[in-house]
Amino acid sequence: MARIKKKPKKNINIKIQQKDFPKIADKLKNEMVAFLDTEFLTSQKKGGPPPKLVSVGFVICQKNFKEVTRFHSYIYAEDELHELFQEMTGIGREDLLSAPDYELVMEEVAEQLEAWDVKNIYVWGPDKHVIQKDLLEYRQDASKRTRKIVNRVIRMIQDVEGMYLAKLSLPSAGIASLKLLCGLGTEVSHNALDDAVDLKNIIRHIEMEGCSEEKLQIMKTYLAEKEIYYRQRRFREKWEEVPEGVMEKSLGLLKELGKIDTIEARALRDDIMVMCTGEDISFPTMEDYFQQVR
Repeated sequence: MARIKKKPKKNINIKIQQKDFPKIADKLKNEMVAFLDTEFLTSQKKGGPPPKLVSVGFVICQKNFKEVTRFHSYIYAEDELHELFQEMTGIGREDLLSAPDYELVMEEVAEQLEAWDVKNIYVWGPDKHVIQKDLLEYRQDASKRTRKIVNRVIRMIQDVEGMYLAKLSLPSAGIASLKLLCGLGTEVSHNALDDAVDLKNIIRHIEMEGCSEEKLQIMKTYLAEKEIYYRQRRFREKWEEVPEGVMEKSLGLLKELGKIDTIEARALRDDIMVMCTGEDISFPTMEDYFQQVR
């Protein structure tokens, strides 16, 4: 991996200031808010049907992000679950077959939100779009009351991803990356409730404690280098019957490329490696990258 010149460590945390940003912490002084996440099935095929909602979880908070209640439920579905989905989420088919149906879940969601007088729901990513498309695509038999409930929830949801990324000057970041940035660990369970709690903790940390300037700069460098690396990579499989002469010259080139300290050289080196040996090397995870450069 190309080396990064380390900058002197600074004991500086960057906080989002009120003049720059409508902070959720300020809303919490006068009202309850919810942080929500969903799990959904996708077809795994380009141009396939929209995602189907199978789980919803949220945490409701009061002043200083203090939790007042949590909610989580699977949603009944008879769909076959592909292996990757089960591996990532830990959700099995039996969980969905024994779950309450869609209308009951949405009724309970509404009751919880109304009981705590929640008017704003915050998500990170496509959850609002998923809930909306799921209603249109898969819930044609839902009652008028249920549709009204779900549409009201949709109107309450605000995706804060773009807003926070802009304020942190990051091109992209998921929950795992943000947890690392905030010193909250790196594990992401892909459980709707756990991810909602993680989002709440991330927002609380950013607004009330701030982010390490050093970590933020490392993350920006990582994302920039990763983008360059994958833009330069071309091959993923071993070439069949590579002539011995080509193999010999390629191995020599690998040694020479190892002396060049650029991301482009690394991408070329890894392409040659997989072409000649079948060993496909990936860019390091953000967690590994942090450990290497700090």
